[in-house]
Amino acid sequence: MPVSANQLNFCNISTNFDTFYNQNQDNLLSLLDEFINISDFIPFSFYQKYYSKFGVKRDFTLESMLNAFIVKNILSIPSIDLLITILSISSELRQFCGFLKVPHKSQFSRFKSDFLDGFNDLFNNLVDFTEEISEAINPFLSSILITDTTGIEAYVTENNLKFYQSQLKKSKSHAKHFAKTNPSSGFDVEKYAQGQMPKFASSNPDAKLTYLNGHFGYFLKCIVSTNALGLVRNVNFYDSDNNLDQDLRPQDVKDSFDAKSLIPSLETFFQLHPKFTYKYFLGDSGFDADDNYAYLHKKSIMPIINLNPRNSQDLPQPGFNDIGIPLCPYDPSLPMVFDGITREEGRADRIKYLCPKSKKVNFGGKLKYVLSCENPCTSSKCGRIKQLTIHHNYRFNTSMPRDSLKWQKLYKLRTICERSIAQIKNFIQIKTSKVRNTVSLKSDVLLACISQLIAFILIFKTGNSDKPLAIKNLIA
Repeated sequence: MPVSANQLNFCNISTNFDTFYNQNQDNLLSLLDEFINISDFIPFSFYQKYYSKFGVKRDFTLESMLNAFIVKNILSIPSIDLLITILSISSELRQFCGFLKVPHKSQFSRFKSDFLDGFNDLFNNLVDFTEEISEAINPFLSSILITDTTGIEAYVTENNLKFYQSQLKKSKSHAKHFAKTNPSSGFDVEKYAQGQMPKFASSNPDAKLTYLNGHFGYFLKCIVSTNALGLVRNVNFYDSDNNLDQDLRPQDVKDSFDAKSLIPSLETFFQLHPKFTYKYFLGDSGFDADDNYAYLHKKSIMPIINLNPRNSQDLPQPGFNDIGIPLCPYDPSLPMVFDGITREEGRADRIKYLCPKSKKVNFGGKLKYVLSCENPCTSSKCGRIKQLTIHHNYRFNTSMPRDSLKWQKLYKLRTICERSIAQIKNFIQIKTSKVRNTVSLKSDVLLACISQLIAFILIFKTGNSDKPLAIKNLIA
C-alpha cells in the first residue's frame, strides 16, 4: 500500500513557517504603515518628557518604541523577551518600528516605568480623536457609557495557589485546637484562613487583597469605562482600603468598592473630556447606590443599573409623617429620633434616625444603645436605624422602568465593557505576565488601551467600520 503522507524535514517546516509568518506580518505592518502615523497623536508634552534627559540623540525614537509596543499588543506577544527575539529575526518589523538595532530588555522596561504620564496623555488624545469616529459610525451606541471594575493580577508570591493552601492548612490546624475548648463554636476554616491573609503583597504594597472574578487575589484595582461600541474611554486606577470585616461576605466588600469608586472616576473623566455627553449609563448592581443615581441625575444621564438585593433589607419599611420624619414600622404614631449626620469618605452625607425606643446610656465611660422594645422589627441591639440622603428614592424612581423591554435591551449591552476588558488583558497576556511593579503594570494597561484605539482607527480607515473591534481580522 503506497504511503500518502509526505516526509517532513526541518527545512520544510522552517520555510513554511517563515512564509506564513511574513505573509501575515506584512499584511498588518503594511496597513499600519499606510494608515497610521503615531506622531499625529503624540502630545507635545510627551515629546518634551522623552527627550528632556538625553536630548534628540536618543538611540531609539519615541515613535519607534511606541510602534514596538503597539505591534506587541495587537499580536498578543506575551513577553518582552519574545518581542526582542522576533525583532532580531524580522528585518521588516525592525524597519516598521524604526529600529536600526534591537533595544535591550532593560530599555523597554525603563520606557514603561519612566513615562506613565506620557502614556496617559497619549491615551486621552486618542480618546478625543476616536470619539468623533465612533459618533460617525453609530451615534446611538456612542451615546452609551458603560463602566465596570476589574483588577490587574500582579506577579507576586501571594497570588500563587500554594500560598492560600498554606494558610488553609494552618487554619485547619488551629480549628482542631479551638474545637477542644469550644466544641459548639461553628468555627469557619475558610473564613479564618482568608482573614489571616496579608492585606497587601509583601513585594508590592499596591497589590491589595481583593475579591474579584469570584476569588480572592492580589490585584491592582481599576475602573474601566467604554462606550457601547467597546472603545475604552477611561481607565482610572482608583484606590481604596480593603479592610475585610469578619461579618461581611466577599461580594459585599466588592459591591462597596464599586459604589464608592464610580463618582471619583467619572469626575476625572469629565474633567479630561468636558465636551463629552452621554444619554445612558450602564453598570452592574455593584453601582446600585443612592449617591450614584443623584450624580448621574445631575449630569443628565439616565442610569441603567440593576438593583442590588444586598442594598434592600428584608425588613418592614418605616413610613413618613407630613414633615418627612420616618416612623416606627410597627407603630406609626412614634416618630424615629434624629441621631446625627453620618459622614463617610466617598459618599454623600446622610441623616441618621434611630428607633424611638432606643436610648444611649453611658456604661463605664462608653456610650451604648439600650433597646426597650418588646416587639423589635430588627435583630440589631440598638434597634432600627434609617439613613436618609436628600434624594433617597432615586434608586426606585428611575426615568425608565426596570421591567420595560427597552431597559432590558439596554442592560444587555453592559457585557460589551466586560469583553473590552478581556481584550485589553489579552493584549498584555495578563496570565503569563511577570510584571510586579505598579508603574509598569499601569503602563501595560494604558499601552494596551492605546493599541486598541490605534487598531480601531486602522479598521475604520480600511473600510471595516461594521466590525469596529474585529482586530483579529487585521492579522488573519
